[in-house]
Amino acid sequence: MATFHPLCSLFLLFLLTSSTTSLTVSSLLNPNPFKPPRIPYSDHCNHIVPSSPTDPSPSSSSTPASLAFDVSFFSGGDSFFNQNSSSVVKAATFRPKSIRKTLGDGEIYRVEARLSLQIANYGGGLGGQRKIQIEGRRIPVSFMGGQSFDFYGFWSERTGRVCLVGSGQVLSKFGTYKSVDARLVLNYSKESNIYGSLVKGVLESVDKESDFETVSLLGARTTPLNYEYKSLEGSECGKNSEESLSLESVVGGLCKVFEGRSHVYKTTCGGSGTNHSCSEYMSLLSLLCDGEKMRMVLSFSNVSGFSRLFPFDPRDTLVAEGGWDVEKSRFCGVACRILNFTDSLSNAVVGDCSLRLSLRFPAALSITRTAPVVGELWSGETGRIEFSSINDPLWRFSGLRYEYTESKRVGELCKKRSKSKGKHYPDAQTSDMRFVMSVKDSGGGGNVLRSARASPYFVGDKLYHDLLVRGQGVGLSGVPMMNVNSVTKSFTNITYKIRFLNPVTESRGDIYAEGTYDRETGELCMVGCQSVKVNSTVDCSLVIRFKFSPIDSKSDDRLKGYIESTREKTDPLYVGRMEVVSRSIYVHQAKESVWRMDLEIAMVLISNTLSCLFVGMQLYHMSKHQETLPFISIAMLTLLVLGHMIPLLLNFEELFKSGHNNQESLFFENDRWLEAKEIVVRIVTMIAFLLECRLLQLAWSGRKNAEDHHRDAVWDAEKMVSYVCLPLYITGGLIAWLVNHNRTPKRVVYIGKPRARNLLYRPVTLKRTFQRPSLWKDLKSYGGLMLDAFLLPQILFNGFSNSDSKSLAASFYVGHSFVRLLPHAYDLYRSHSYGKILDWSFIYASHKVDYYSTAWDIIILCIGFVFAVVVFLQQRFGGRCFIPKSFIEDVRYEKVVELQQPGELHKSNDS
Repeated sequence: MATFHPLCSLFLLFLLTSSTTSLTVSSLLNPNPFKPPRIPYSDHCNHIVPSSPTDPSPSSSSTPASLAFDVSFFSGGDSFFNQNSSSVVKAATFRPKSIRKTLGDGEIYRVEARLSLQIANYGGGLGGQRKIQIEGRRIPVSFMGGQSFDFYGFWSERTGRVCLVGSGQVLSKFGTYKSVDARLVLNYSKESNIYGSLVKGVLESVDKESDFETVSLLGARTTPLNYEYKSLEGSECGKNSEESLSLESVVGGLCKVFEGRSHVYKTTCGGSGTNHSCSEYMSLLSLLCDGEKMRMVLSFSNVSGFSRLFPFDPRDTLVAEGGWDVEKSRFCGVACRILNFTDSLSNAVVGDCSLRLSLRFPAALSITRTAPVVGELWSGETGRIEFSSINDPLWRFSGLRYEYTESKRVGELCKKRSKSKGKHYPDAQTSDMRFVMSVKDSGGGGNVLRSARASPYFVGDKLYHDLLVRGQGVGLSGVPMMNVNSVTKSFTNITYKIRFLNPVTESRGDIYAEGTYDRETGELCMVGCQSVKVNSTVDCSLVIRFKFSPIDSKSDDRLKGYIESTREKTDPLYVGRMEVVSRSIYVHQAKESVWRMDLEIAMVLISNTLSCLFVGMQLYHMSKHQETLPFISIAMLTLLVLGHMIPLLLNFEELFKSGHNNQESLFFENDRWLEAKEIVVRIVTMIAFLLECRLLQLAWSGRKNAEDHHRDAVWDAEKMVSYVCLPLYITGGLIAWLVNHNRTPKRVVYIGKPRARNLLYRPVTLKRTFQRPSLWKDLKSYGGLMLDAFLLPQILFNGFSNSDSKSLAASFYVGHSFVRLLPHAYDLYRSHSYGKILDWSFIYASHKVDYYSTAWDIIILCIGFVFAVVVFLQQRFGGRCFIPKSFIEDVRYEKVVELQQPGELHKSNDS
């Protein structure tokens, strides 16, 4: 049992470290894990809302959502948030946990709730910095606040007032948490309509000696009871006469389009008169949606997104409501300003509902009109503000079509090239047309390397997403392709959106392009339009030419091409030529990799199981032939034990966690079955390791219990094995280190994480960089080579001891050699059958743990076969059966002569 003590200690240390880490992380994330102390309600709130015993009947409870609000604004408390900048977004959320009716008069309810104050600064600042996604770009956002208060108290439905007392942990400006006992008073309007949308409140400390500053709250009630739409009758609906989709053509209806998250719109200002009329972006958040009616808030800003903190600054926010007009196929409503908030938020009211709002879904898109949701906001004073959606998905609009307006220019710029004979290129209706690319921009006086994501919008007159979802874009699975609107049999009309993954400070936005794709040559030729942020114009002078590689190509580059402006270099809108390279893999390659990786996991499991079987047969052989135990090489067994122990130590944590961070897990997102199979492989490897430890223990015990003359002889032979093997292994390790040190960096492949489980819907992206292989990887590979030649110490031991003992069972040394050599035989098959394979997808015969190439595979196979034959001959004819007999006899004769005395030698000669 002493043999297993280090492993048990390692296991206990791992569990202790994991528990300590979990507690530490939990403490950091939740600095106040204990329930806050109860504060006497009657001392601070009884005069506002009298307390009353709770009604014990189950029917007395009310829905907590009736008082909740997520969209809000607060002022005050700057010293605790340590942030006075005007670039911050302040938000408060109020979440009731329970609301129960009491026995008192006046419809009194007992309330338990939590209030959270949050603040975010855009563009940097103090606090933990994150990056949020805005139009496909990532900008830094610093979150400085997350203070929460737990309250209890009462709500009077008759007066609309709520008074709560409680406490919370607040982060002070000195960076320390301090407990604050506070009172929260909220006022809900008794009007359940657009004019009663606001919730006003005050958060203040109940401790007179506390330095906590009073915080004023202003929020928009999320789901008021029995809400009435007062502005639906007689509201105008705009004068736009363009064709729009009916509500029946929208998947899920009106509410599904706007539910859940904030929707960002690009605005075009056409008037003045308000402080938000010329903002660059507008955010829309639906608070209440009932079939064809909706209540919402609109916020204007020069930043195109606010993550989960919706800005509710009363200076730039409108409260709106409306309904769907079936005859005009659009949403019509009114928008109201928030007034009287300058002096105090408690005086704020909803008023001035002179603004009119219109939303519609265009029936047709084009290269210059790409938004599936557009709208207008206007009044007689402010003129008209037009806005169009930025990130709404097209698949919700089933009747949407595309109008190709640049066919003439495409025909002039794109000349058909000669067909490539014998080569096949991806079909236009498959997910192979999506890719991520690297863009080398030579404009601006230097080379700038950027990344971009390209995805089709329409193929012919069909929505690209619909082709994939309906199974008509699979292509390689044998499903017939749908007949789309094509120019010829090989040419297909196609539209693209190219999204640059850059900071929002870029002067140019995304590219929308339309053109043709020729499947016979793999040529994609388009003209593109790109928004220019400097002067708010659209540059439609771009010509885009991409060339796909054949689907059976072994090249790393899946696509090459360029984006170039047709303008003169002196033109202010001219941009330099952009070289494009993509290394996204094709769908069939991904499918083949999935199948092959499943096969390799099975082969790893079978190999480890066979290792357990062969070691078990050796243990059985040793129990039957106890006299052979001293003649088993300790060096060989130690090598085998280390060969299984080191991988276990490196991957020990994988046995006890469901997720992992290797690159295969990024490829197979949420593939729990793959993780389960990997855990089974680790368990079988541990079993093989434990059996080999037992093998080593028995061999060591056999040496200790051997007779004295045998024990000395075998230990002398073992020392000779060490004298030969250690310098040999060390020299090989130094050679591996020198080769690594002098090796030129090679291209390394990393896989980008797909956002969908199905490979048909997202491109599988490979990121390649040049780096020198790590020394640790080379040493692991060298260790694998030593394990492939695990019989070398036993061969040397048999030779030095001249042993003919059958210490190793044939099933052990032949079977174990087979297990070690099988990966090299498979690697030869894999390299010839699959061609060039992605480096990250090796599971069985992984290049990270051994030497794998055509030359090394053949060499190692030959060495392994020869070593097994040598052991067989040694155990049959003796350890020195390969040494010539004449040489052995001469050596014996010389030893005898040296042992004899000179006188004895003369006597023997006379006789």
